[in-house]
Amino acid sequence: MKLTRRQTLATGAGLVGSAMLPRIALAAYPERPITVAMLAPAGGATDRGTRPVLEFMKEALGARAMAVQDMSGAGGIQGLDYVMAQPADGYTWGGMNDVIEAYPSLGRMDYDWRAFDFWMSGGTACGIAVPADSPIENFEQFVNEVMDKPGQYSVSSTPSGSLWSNVAEYMRKQMGLDFKLANYAGGGPSVRAVLAGEVDFGCMGLTPMVNFIQAGQMRCIVTWAQRDWEVAGQTLPTISNYIDDPLVLRTLPWTNIHGIGTKKGVPEEIVQQMDAAFAEAMANPEMEKIYQENAFVPFKVGRAEANDLMGERTALQAYIIEVILGTAVKTRDELDIPKLEE
Repeated sequence: MKLTRRQTLATGAGLVGSAMLPRIALAAYPERPITVAMLAPAGGATDRGTRPVLEFMKEALGARAMAVQDMSGAGGIQGLDYVMAQPADGYTWGGMNDVIEAYPSLGRMDYDWRAFDFWMSGGTACGIAVPADSPIENFEQFVNEVMDKPGQYSVSSTPSGSLWSNVAEYMRKQMGLDFKLANYAGGGPSVRAVLAGEVDFGCMGLTPMVNFIQAGQMRCIVTWAQRDWEVAGQTLPTISNYIDDPLVLRTLPWTNIHGIGTKKGVPEEIVQQMDAAFAEAMANPEMEKIYQENAFVPFKVGRAEANDLMGERTALQAYIIEVILGTAVKTRDELDIPKLEE
């Protein structure tokens, strides 16, 4: 159809009028794919705990696509730096774990938990693992064996500065256990090192080892949980049966975390949509099955409570690094982190 000049002018005026409308009225979040920077490798506790939550949140948000990318390089710093470098528009999330709590004290990053908003679904308590055919039957025997043969045993764990690695360091420093510590990229590789005979023991989360416990290939002799734990068809003893450190006992369980994080500054209307989507994901009946099958400690805490909890966990990590391990590059005073012992 051929338009007259009058019709052309009228059409143009209509376009100008629509262009002047507020853009937010024309688009609903999310209108494009969401990128999730996963801070830990596939198969570990962070990955296994985060992916189901992402699927449920994607469905709740009506998102067309959600791209999960392995950014576990440099112990997760690659992923954190990536999130920090992107616009705070709600289209870049982090698949979070506990390294963000420890790395500021170690001088590996110039930001901390206060730069993020969090939604925390769960965690997995640290455990000491041995191969199924190991003569070590319990934690007391493990301690005696290592003390009798100082420097002869090796233990696998997660990246230096992560909570599970700090548990291993705690045992070396506070309990006087002289063993070689081998840091791997995540919980999955740490478990595989035990199964392959690369190390004698493992110090990592229960989640990456639970399938091997059920299959009879591995045994967990103690967990850093608050109480004896019924999981994988067994009763796993708590570390509180063996130590009397009051600060450790007060801050159990020592777990990693898995959940979602975004750079602070995301528009409030988008953050509120994420709040609702996370709450819907946590209410999904499938989550209970996921917690049980993966030996997850359920947190199920939304943004406000998760942000506070991350501050408390950072205070614990900073205490371990500065006071127990003596490896802090930046002190708690420099970082303005509360001191637990006070």
